[in-house]
Amino acid sequence: MYQEKIKAVLQKEHKDQPTIIQKETYEAIRNGASLVALAKTGTGKTLAYALPVLEKTKIGAANSAIFIAPTTELAVQIRHAINPYLNALGLHGVSLVGAGNRKRQEDNLKKKHPEVVVATPGRFFDFFSSGRIKINQIKTLVIDEADDILEFTKMELLSSLGQNLASSALILLFGATDSEITREAESVFNRTFLLIDVRPQQESTTKHYFLQVDNAHKIEFLQRMTKLDKFKGILFFDSNETMMRFAGIFGHTKTKFELLANEFGKERRERALRNLAQGKTNLLLATDLAARGLDIPGLTYVINFEIPSEVNTYLHRAGRTGRMNKVGYVVTLGDDHDFRDLRKLLADQVEVTRVYFAGFHLTDKKPKKKSQEQTPTVKQQVNTKGNKKKKKKRRNKNKGYHPHYLKVKK
Repeated sequence: MYQEKIKAVLQKEHKDQPTIIQKETYEAIRNGASLVALAKTGTGKTLAYALPVLEKTKIGAANSAIFIAPTTELAVQIRHAINPYLNALGLHGVSLVGAGNRKRQEDNLKKKHPEVVVATPGRFFDFFSSGRIKINQIKTLVIDEADDILEFTKMELLSSLGQNLASSALILLFGATDSEITREAESVFNRTFLLIDVRPQQESTTKHYFLQVDNAHKIEFLQRMTKLDKFKGILFFDSNETMMRFAGIFGHTKTKFELLANEFGKERRERALRNLAQGKTNLLLATDLAARGLDIPGLTYVINFEIPSEVNTYLHRAGRTGRMNKVGYVVTLGDDHDFRDLRKLLADQVEVTRVYFAGFHLTDKKPKKKSQEQTPTVKQQVNTKGNKKKKKKRRNKNKGYHPHYLKVKK
């Protein structure tokens, strides 16, 4: 399995033991089968499709391998992941993303004649419709997070593209969850697909928790969570508006955090992700749109500010932690009614446990009620008054997210 040049890079990156999805899909892709491949998040899907595709790609065959990802962040992440293997095989790659400079991307296509293109749907079809990428050049079309892209964005364009590819071309649909679209892939793309679903074989190391709290105390609870042992987390919101409103309030605390907002530019969003990955901050605020498919090294916590409306949304969020068999925690905030609704939502998927704070970790053991403190004696009261010193007023400088932070250059 894998060519020697690929093996050398895998050993260097300590990834020489293939995961289940990598083992199950390798031969099928090498033999030219179109696939619908499903595996839990954080189990090596990127290399599962990328490595056999790169091995099949011929040097000098411009735009022959196209990787489509739903977001700029995921496209950039894929490109970084495959770069060492591109170099090892003597291939060239470019990223075509909506947040990037279009003129520079066009120049890269013209001058580099890249064999591998990693793109977001909008920017890909921008260049495709202008003739910079031609249908007869494409030998492999990979759609990552396929359930998301096909369900919500550019489905008709992708369907038309797939149906017009040569019969010998591969279409690879990879994802963590299935949907009506991926289940009907054969009619969508008018070709035969082999289904490889390894999710039942994959053990999960992620623990699913519920922390009961009313809206008035969510900020206090979130501050306590950032002080838990080995905390590095993403706080998910259902909408950009709710996230920005919360950020304005949370910024008046001393808790540092980064923000992945849709309206921020590419560089700023990349900086937010880099700071979290490098440990300069340990909390990132994000929505599903911005954080789809992200792989943050060492991410230990995923926090749901409110209950997700769909099972797939919850599972994709949960997939940001507990990656590659490392322990992770998903914590959902809400009241007693929310707990019942969450358990009902996830009844066939995961078991959710109610937890409580216990020092610098969470526990499923309900804490005992504290006994009422004794009233101090008169002597103690006198001593307390006598030892009372005047305290200087000290301003707590906010080290977090100032509302005026929104006004700086994006």
